[in-house]
Amino acid sequence: MANKFKILKHQLPTFAWAIFILVLCTSSSGGFITQKLFGIPTDKLGHAFIFSVLVYFLMLGFIKQWRFSFLLNKIRIISLIIAVAYAIIIELIQHYFTVDRMADYWDVIADIVGAILGLAMFHTVYGDLKFLDRDETM
Repeated sequence: MANKFKILKHQLPTFAWAIFILVLCTSSSGGFITQKLFGIPTDKLGHAFIFSVLVYFLMLGFIKQWRFSFLLNKIRIISLIIAVAYAIIIELIQHYFTVDRMADYWDVIADIVGAILGLAMFHTVYGDLKFLDRDETM
């Protein structure tokens, strides 16, 4: 039971950020007018940013709980799958449960790009994760 709380503790920033994304993506747009930056709509840049942070937090949590995770060597793909699934869920919530928000497949694509950027950002900071292959008997 204590191990479950340790695992949860390491993912608290992820859960907090996921709730922030949910609130941000389902609240009223307030007549937001999309601008373009370098030819890319700023809302898509925002989607990419928030999902890059989500993947970064996911991977950071998985790394911190590495002793408890049997999926350590697959954390990149697991983090990416979680982020993509969450992006799709957010768009479905927007489509079915909000009044002034609409589902947009371009948002999902921006979220996927952001998730990949989050993987790259994590790799830039932590490298190839070979330090995790250390012997546990030490």
